Amino acid sequence: MKKSDVIIRKATLKDRTALYPLVAGLMLHHRLLAKNKDHLAQLIEVDDISKLRRQWFTKHISSKNSLVLVAQMNEEIVGYSLNFIKDNVRVYKLRKLGHVADLYIKKGHRGQGIAKQFKDIIFSWFKKKRIKYLSIATHAENKKAHSIYKKWGFFDYHIEMRKKL
Repeated sequence: MKKSDVIIRKATLKDRTALYPLVAGLMLHHRLLAKNKDHLAQLIEVDDISKLRRQWFTKHISSKNSLVLVAQMNEEIVGYSLNFIKDNVRVYKLRKLGHVADLYIKKGHRGQGIAKQFKDIIFSWFKKKRIKYLSIATHAENKKAHSIYKKWGFFDYHIEMRKKL
């Protein structure tokens, strides 16, 4: 595959059903990274997940404050990224924050520069929206993603820890 074989474009509402297996792939990836049963227990999805995914993608594909991108090879969508502007915690002067919620590329298509293409478009879009800071999160065990995000200029901001009671 060459970079020219991949088209990065904005998602449309017609793309939703093609995105669902990718989201499922992302969730499976998270479950495979889970190191213990408490971590795994927090990744169990609700029964009506299909309906919620449809609502989530409809909202973000339709919003001027969101950017949903797809990577397409021929007729197949092989990756996606979901990004949006969110309100920051009200106690800080920084009011708006860009958030990269999802960035996923199917196995077999990774390491081909698709994520970098997503990143370039995402950063440009947020700059046009006058967003100064972006947030991105990854699971603690996803060392590869963490390393890539650091290379892109993200810095560790806070660590969220959890405990089962």
